[in-house]
Amino acid sequence: MLAGLLGLAVACHPDHPAGLPAGRLAALHGTWLLLPEASRGDTLVYRRNTYHFRYRPGGRPGFRVGPAGRFVRYDVPPGGGLLAQEGTWAETTTGRLLVHLPEAEPAEPDYELEVLAYQDGVLKLRRLAQRPAVEIIREAQ
Repeated sequence: MLAGLLGLAVACHPDHPAGLPAGRLAALHGTWLLLPEASRGDTLVYRRNTYHFRYRPGGRPGFRVGPAGRFVRYDVPPGGGLLAQEGTWAETTTGRLLVHLPEAEPAEPDYELEVLAYQDGVLKLRRLAQRPAVEIIREAQ
């Protein structure tokens, strides 16, 4: 019984993102695209690229989390399409990814993505450093 209570306490810990066990960011491997219409404040909402998205002129920004720390950010440049910027990711603390994009133009410092929730194919993140999330949402609209 004590083990069950301890397990419940760990699962309910506030630093533990819902639906994503500690040290299991590998569950996020794949491509995620932004849903600006569902994003609010500093919370960014993403779905896997296999989701049936509503059409958006120009495309949707997103990212790909790959094995061995591989990360690709997809931005929507003026005129549409996708601009891929390759880099790396690492788990810094439970539910946080440190993103490093060495070839980003213009150059930008590393930033962290905090996993707020992951369930039913929906990923909610907060960007902790650099540009505020609301700026990213505005650029995607």
